[in-house]
Amino acid sequence: MEKTRVQVLTLVLLGLLKGGWSFQVTLSKDPVEVGDDVVFEVRSPDKPETGSWQFRNEQVVFWIGAKLVVGLKYNDRIDVNYETGSLKLMSVKLSDSGDYFVHLQKAGEPPFSLTGNATLHIIDSVTKVTVNSPSPYPILNNTFSLTCNVSGNADSRSWLKDGQPLSAGDRITFSKDNSAVSFNPVLVSDNGTYQCIANSYFRNGTSTGYSLVVNYGPEQVSITGPDASRRGSTAVFTCSARSQPVCEYTWFINGKLVAKGSPYKIHPVNSSNDGSYTCTAWNSLTERNSSAVKMHHVLDSASLWSRHAVAMVIGTLVSAAVLV
Repeated sequence: MEKTRVQVLTLVLLGLLKGGWSFQVTLSKDPVEVGDDVVFEVRSPDKPETGSWQFRNEQVVFWIGAKLVVGLKYNDRIDVNYETGSLKLMSVKLSDSGDYFVHLQKAGEPPFSLTGNATLHIIDSVTKVTVNSPSPYPILNNTFSLTCNVSGNADSRSWLKDGQPLSAGDRITFSKDNSAVSFNPVLVSDNGTYQCIANSYFRNGTSTGYSLVVNYGPEQVSITGPDASRRGSTAVFTCSARSQPVCEYTWFINGKLVAKGSPYKIHPVNSSNDGSYTCTAWNSLTERNSSAVKMHHVLDSASLWSRHAVAMVIGTLVSAAVLV
């Protein structure tokens, strides 16, 4: 047993004297999140007299004894343990990812020359998630899509509608990386609040809600109002339609533009208000319109009395016939 130990020690010393040994550097953590610190841990057999760290053929730091020379890119970002040669890199950036090499030397007894390396992986975690659309407004029966934008590195994305997982279907499809969802066509049933969840190695992020409201119409335009009005009286007509957003209404009497908006009030009623009333509903987002038509008659007092008298006579005759 003692003979074997002597052989091993002899082999180690010969290796050191002939030019050095390679060893692996241990990282305090890997991967590392952007902005965090990491330590390249070295365990040397003795305190090195000189040492250096390199990254991509650039000098990170070099020291002889306690005299330290730091590369320009690493001012205020590194700390060296002179006892071991370990390196602390602070506030890491994405550009710090890659291979690092260390070389430690000592000329005294026992002498040594050590080289080592480590590969550092930096991950830019999710910091912000937003949902928007390349289209300004969703319009019924058109194609519409939502996009998930992530600041940082996302390993995966998923979607919610009204707080529940959103699934693909005949009309709803996702892009390969789930960064977009498409509706073809978009329907009123798609109305709701949509969110995107971005997942990364260190943390997840969820967007604020995107409120999807499908615009449509106008549909089922109708006019309510009197069929006839007495001259000098007041007549009120109302136009309505199913629409998102609310429509603009325009009134025509016998083809002539007379008013905008609803309701439309006439006072006093005169002969020019007799005829065909048309209400046209216009949706500025869908850029569509639809109309309804209603007939309205203007009567003077005599006409009203005559019609009232005729109605009374007819009513009396019908009653008498019933009695017989």
